[in-house]
Amino acid sequence: MNIDIEIRSQKWLELKNIEKFIKSQTKKLLEASPLEEFLKQEIHFDLSISLCSNLQIKKINQQFRKIDKPTNVLSFGNLDEKIIQKHGLKKAIGINKYIFLGDIILSYEYIVKEASNHEKDFKDHLTHLILHGILHLLGHDHEKLQMAKIMENLEIKILKQFNINNPYNQ
Repeated sequence: MNIDIEIRSQKWLELKNIEKFIKSQTKKLLEASPLEEFLKQEIHFDLSISLCSNLQIKKINQQFRKIDKPTNVLSFGNLDEKIIQKHGLKKAIGINKYIFLGDIILSYEYIVKEASNHEKDFKDHLTHLILHGILHLLGHDHEKLQMAKIMENLEIKILKQFNINNPYNQ
């Protein structure tokens, strides 16, 4: 598994060893995710994570989602979401032994403010958002209530393994 991290905002470097933390957590999250069974089959997964500022993520959000404001995390998956939702992850992965999952983009200021506003530990909140991004790459969505419940329950279950409380309890 290869996790490529691109620092697009120097603000992220204010956090000591942030790249090492993100790579370590992402690897553990992938191993705890629905990819677990595929990792045992020696399928190689790659993923890109960009660490941005609010201004940078706002531009990306505007360009790709037509939403003119910053957000905490954006995900751009490489697997076919329609195939995943109709036939499952196994069908989307097929016989491939090398899969580029996609890109996750995180905004420093947004995440810091969100963690502070909700009185959450920054690293716990960051871990949740990385997981949230990973699940989007794996075809999960929260546009419809039923799908949102499935995604939230999976997040809660996985985060519990990291001793992180239910992020939806406020």
